Amino acid sequence: MNFKYITCVITALALLPASTMANDEAAVEREALAKRLAPVGQLCLEGQTCTSAEEPLAAVDDSQTTVEEPSVAEVPEHDGEALYAQASCGACHAAGIAGAPATGDSAAWPARLAKGTDELYASAINGLGAMPPKGGRFNFSDDEIKAIVDYMISEVE
Repeated sequence: MNFKYITCVITALALLPASTMANDEAAVEREALAKRLAPVGQLCLEGQTCTSAEEPLAAVDDSQTTVEEPSVAEVPEHDGEALYAQASCGACHAAGIAGAPATGDSAAWPARLAKGTDELYASAINGLGAMPPKGGRFNFSDDEIKAIVDYMISEVE
């Protein structure tokens, strides 16, 4: 009986520092989480006083602000091949998965090419069959999707 009692006491004493360390680590994690979730700023409307504002921002005169539109010659052309790789189009189009026409497969493209590039653009932008709109790359512009389609067409012509 004494041996069991001594074993229990030793085990309890051995686990005590570990539980204290775990509580300390949990407190540090909670503090770090609170810092990450803390607001990064404060919205103060005109006429209100902000407690943490160092000095008010100067008013912007929009009448003197001009935005120059780039000329057509300055706009870089989209690189369809690079966008194709970036968008991971090859995940389906390299092997023709789920009915996708394989890139470079001259047998899979004639019927699609007969519809015209506008129809191909619309299918790529709006989705077709198993392919979601824009191939799931909603952050790509329509022009970037068109560049990818043009690249895929160039691989079979």
